[in-house]
Amino acid sequence: MVPCQTHVLLKWQEHFNSSWASEEGLKTAKRHGAAALYDKLLHNKELVTLAQPVHELVGPRLPDFECDASAAAEKEEYLSSLLRSQRWLAHRMLTQTSYTLALHRRLVVLQRIYYAFHSKYHDKFRVQLSSKCTESGTEGGPLELPTEPCHSGAAGKVKSGTDVLIEMGVRTGLSLLFSLLQQNWRYAASMHPESVLCNDVLATASSVLASLPPLSLANENKIPSVGLDCLAQVANFLKKTAVSSGLGGADPTGRRLALELLLGLAMQRGSLKFLLEWVEVALAASMSCSTSVLSSSSTSFSSSTMGSQHSAGAGFDVIQQTLLQMRQYSGFRGDAVNTQVLTKDADGLCQLSQAALVVFEEICNLASYCLSSCSTNAAAVGSETDAVMVYVWGSNSSQQLAEGTLEKILLPKVTQGFSDAQMVC
Repeated sequence: MVPCQTHVLLKWQEHFNSSWASEEGLKTAKRHGAAALYDKLLHNKELVTLAQPVHELVGPRLPDFECDASAAAEKEEYLSSLLRSQRWLAHRMLTQTSYTLALHRRLVVLQRIYYAFHSKYHDKFRVQLSSKCTESGTEGGPLELPTEPCHSGAAGKVKSGTDVLIEMGVRTGLSLLFSLLQQNWRYAASMHPESVLCNDVLATASSVLASLPPLSLANENKIPSVGLDCLAQVANFLKKTAVSSGLGGADPTGRRLALELLLGLAMQRGSLKFLLEWVEVALAASMSCSTSVLSSSSTSFSSSTMGSQHSAGAGFDVIQQTLLQMRQYSGFRGDAVNTQVLTKDADGLCQLSQAALVVFEEICNLASYCLSSCSTNAAAVGSETDAVMVYVWGSNSSQQLAEGTLEKILLPKVTQGFSDAQMVC
């Protein structure tokens, strides 16, 4: 065993963080366990021993022999030097005791384990300074809709040249895509209505989003800063597209697809904030279309034709599937108690205002269910025989997710380790 010295230089290696994060801190409770982990530090060259200073142990200089008695100040300085040397000697002897050496090993090993945990799991949770996102595209409507703040990387982390180039390419590419979509809508509305290509792009994006596993975008700590910026820009563009009306905006099909795609993103992100934002956008889009219908009917005799052309709606099946997923992901057991009932027209659409109210009512019902299920005095809600699907993700270093030997679960996956959703809180 390498002799332990209290004078050491700590040189943590980042590529050993996963190994140290899997170590159990209870091993340091015993001396042989702490010594083995300390030897691991020395073997990995994460710990460099330093020579202890020797000038403190150099005794005071004895005064030369003189016939005359020394002055009081010289005697005081000589005694102080002797006491100081004795104190340093006692300190040096105490550092060589077995108790001090074992305590030093424990402290260094625990410091290394805590550093590994902090760097691997908690470093991205630090508070970050919010910055304003650069808005892409032209103004799509008179309403100001909530936008997400840009999320930068870990606090204090300097971006490399490659990261800056990737971010610049992604930002400029999205801006170009949004401009082309808006230009195509304007061109189709003014000259060739049959040349609308934007709706195919939005429909393809919706199909790709629907094919993803549930809650794929829920854990923002696993999404790089460029990805969060892209999500913010896409959401901002979809909001403007949904409320746009008139000659320069999207057609009714494009607005409907934008709303459905925005709702799919909100469901994948799994946050109440994005669902409430969708409700606000849906109400704003419904109001915008109603205003457009009134203005068109005042200048045209065929008001019914204009109303059917500019009617705002959302896919009935899309809203129903969203409500089902909300109940499934939240662990709701029982029958739906919605007072609002969706009505479907001949085209398979439902009114936006009605869809927004139904989604908002479902959010309120699920919130009430969660409050009643967490209360110990509340009665059980729903039927116990209904199936419950539990999704888990994140760190599994201590097998807390009951998923075998997997250290980390990057994407949410269905687990069979929990028989009741009430166990996961």
